[in-house]
Amino acid sequence: MFREGNSLLKVGVILMALALALVIAALVVSVTLGSEPGRVAAEVASKAVGEASRYSSGEQESSLGYGSSSRSGEPVRQRKEDAKKPQAVAAAFEPEASKSRSEMPQSGSQQTPSEPELRPQQHQAQPREQLLPAAEDTDWPGPTQEELQSANAPRHYNLPAGAIMGLTIHSIGIYNAPVFDSDSQWALATGVAHVPQTSLPWSPTAQRNVYLAGHRMGFRGTWSRLIFYNLDELREGEKVVLEDRTGRSYEYRVSETFLADPTDSWVMGQVRGRDMLTLQTCTPIPTFEKRLIIRADRV
Repeated sequence: MFREGNSLLKVGVILMALALALVIAALVVSVTLGSEPGRVAAEVASKAVGEASRYSSGEQESSLGYGSSSRSGEPVRQRKEDAKKPQAVAAAFEPEASKSRSEMPQSGSQQTPSEPELRPQQHQAQPREQLLPAAEDTDWPGPTQEELQSANAPRHYNLPAGAIMGLTIHSIGIYNAPVFDSDSQWALATGVAHVPQTSLPWSPTAQRNVYLAGHRMGFRGTWSRLIFYNLDELREGEKVVLEDRTGRSYEYRVSETFLADPTDSWVMGQVRGRDMLTLQTCTPIPTFEKRLIIRADRV
């Protein structure tokens, strides 16, 4: 036993000397070349020193990753503990990742626009079906008694800058309501919207369809509020007048009334041989699932 111990000690000393020589050589190469291979060689040499030291102390590693000590005979779970290190590092970084995600701004909670945003469809396989303008949600606040009294009384408007003409409907008490050449949310909140793709009263064509849309409920505190609330009371033969900014009037008489779906964009098109005005709003209250269409022909 004594001789075997001396032999193991001698072997361990020789291995340690060789390992130290490898370390010194690797350091010289690393300093000389300053490259990645030198660093790798140093790491290999350092590992060799550890292996030699463990060998000289009598530890031997089994093929299953468990070691047995010649001193105690108890298993040493060196490999299993090393295998746990990557998971421990990942767990250490996980709270930071969670914190980063929680601090990211949420567009839904940050943006509270007063009017719906119009955003282009980015991943659209087919062109979106054209809808009729002036759509209204079902959660619009109902009119107060004061608002109803105002809607049922004559309402006189001013023609602000930007309006291309005024709309007058005597039978429902609308006088000179501003009409804007746009079907945007702003135009619908400010007065009556003229769909730009449709005719104007002065368009140099044989047939026309001047298409105007307005809210049934609309935004409180704006001219859109209840502007077309009583549009369903228009009857055949009643007069509708448009007046441009020069004072020239264009007179129409109601000829037909019908309901359309929000997708019935064909109602904005021209009809052969007719010079007409079309008025549109949402109906019925409060679902607004249809569009009330009033057509009036030029006289």
